[in-house]
Amino acid sequence: MAEIVVFDMDGTLLSNDSTKQWIKEALKDNIFRLSGAILIMPLAIPLMKIKKYKSIGASLFLWLATVGLSDTELHESFIKFSEKIKAKSYDDLYWFMDGIQEMHKHIENGKKVIIVTAAPEILATVLVKSIGMNVNIIGTPLKKKIGGWIGGEHCRHKEKVRRLELQGIKGPWFATYSDDIEDDYPILINSKNPYLINSDSKKIDNKLTNVIKLKWI
Repeated sequence: MAEIVVFDMDGTLLSNDSTKQWIKEALKDNIFRLSGAILIMPLAIPLMKIKKYKSIGASLFLWLATVGLSDTELHESFIKFSEKIKAKSYDDLYWFMDGIQEMHKHIENGKKVIIVTAAPEILATVLVKSIGMNVNIIGTPLKKKIGGWIGGEHCRHKEKVRRLELQGIKGPWFATYSDDIEDDYPILINSKNPYLINSDSKKIDNKLTNVIKLKWI
């Protein structure tokens, strides 16, 4: 069986939060969605600042951004968004070429690469496909609610390990790449070779003394 390499996506392979950027654009493109977003900001923004409740706040904005869209329309919007990222249309949201090369290197060496992300799984799948990577994707599931979509069980922290275990993958696997030592501690500690990407964190757990910091561009 091939050794497993786990990558986070936002902040690790992508320079920023892809879901946040997509929602922001979807809201700005429609005056009714934008008006609704302004109304819920006093509730949603504070929730998003607390990691435990971030998914609830994000789901409120996600629902507003997607209400009324068909499955096809939602998918098409993700494709257009992925093409804009690939074309480097954003100053603060782009792929780290070093990360893509690292994935290619592991695949060429016979490893199995899995991207485990808190982003919606269908969005992450479209984004990764746009750069020609054929790897497994595990992310937050979306579910239809009153004409729009909201996030299911948020794929972060211990949930990432649980989702990997559902696919028969148990630690320690070969390597993990992440930008957040606190949020992704469970997948970092479950790997033989943990890597922190573009992180300025000085807080290193004594069980993660072998973590290696990398700068990717």
